[in-house]
Amino acid sequence: MPDNIQFVNGDTAMKSRHGDADITSDIRCSVIVVNFNEREVLLDCVKSLCAAVSDQDEIIVVDNGSSDGSADAVAATFPQVRLVRLPQNRYIFGLNDGLAVARGRYVAFCNNDMLVEAAFVEAALALFDEPDVFAVCARVIDRRGREQGTRTAGVWKHGLLFYEPLAHSEVPTACFFAVGGQAFFRRDLLVALGSIDELLWPMYHEDIELSYRAWKAGYRVAYAPESVCHHLGGHTSGKVFTKVQLRSFVRQNEILTVWKDVTDPWMLFEHLFFLPIRLAVAVIRRDQGTVRGFVSALGRLPRVLRARRQATRDAVLTDREVLARVSVEAVSRPLREVALARPSRAERAS
Repeated sequence: MPDNIQFVNGDTAMKSRHGDADITSDIRCSVIVVNFNEREVLLDCVKSLCAAVSDQDEIIVVDNGSSDGSADAVAATFPQVRLVRLPQNRYIFGLNDGLAVARGRYVAFCNNDMLVEAAFVEAALALFDEPDVFAVCARVIDRRGREQGTRTAGVWKHGLLFYEPLAHSEVPTACFFAVGGQAFFRRDLLVALGSIDELLWPMYHEDIELSYRAWKAGYRVAYAPESVCHHLGGHTSGKVFTKVQLRSFVRQNEILTVWKDVTDPWMLFEHLFFLPIRLAVAVIRRDQGTVRGFVSALGRLPRVLRARRQATRDAVLTDREVLARVSVEAVSRPLREVALARPSRAERAS
């Protein structure tokens, strides 16, 4: 966490990046919203959240060094909201700074460009009754009323991890990944697993990597059909980066996810087999984003190898076991009709 963070509208005795905050209080859920220069959008978002939380919950706004008065507007309009002022834009990873001051047993990571319905918090938290649920993904609808496909399956294809959006389900199911900006987590597990990894700076795919890591550690991600939010979309990243840069971030982080988390020998062989083919096609098509993404990932190789050692220590399931649990067939079954994902100690020992 940057040393010159300012905390307002709440107590300031908070410490490290990943959650040394005091959670002995009775706070149930900390809803964390990250913002950069979107004052009016942010105020609408916080207003909707205030109507969805209970007096057991808290709202934390992390402002990424905005210059449009966003932070001051929140402080003036919502004095009950805890505000973290960052000196610079930390993009999606500002959520980690919010996590460091969160006091709830659960936390929600939220984008600023969303409006939530009244049951957004309650419906999501209800699914944590399942003891191995690490995260819960909300149902997201765009401004035209269309599903954004946040119920997903996981797919391994040509050496990379992808997701397949699935139709909305009226009952809770498992889900491949908890979509960044609209998801809830068990705070203790999120801290233990390291939260979203800044290896994947500045954005994209960090939610897939975190969820895959959690699946390998033996936990599940769930889809909550009654936890609904409406996503306005396109309010930050497209104003800060070019299309080529955004594409490079996606390609960089697709590669880094495999290098960090995948340990199956044949899957790694397939990744290495297809990687030069992807690069050759990118060169032929003058796809600068893919080429830049690979070069950037290669430059982070020492860091990813260190992260890989920790991810390997946390894993209790193989890659193939995870892919079986996040297949279309597996995530189509009702959540409470599926056996727990996390093996018992005896099963892990054997």
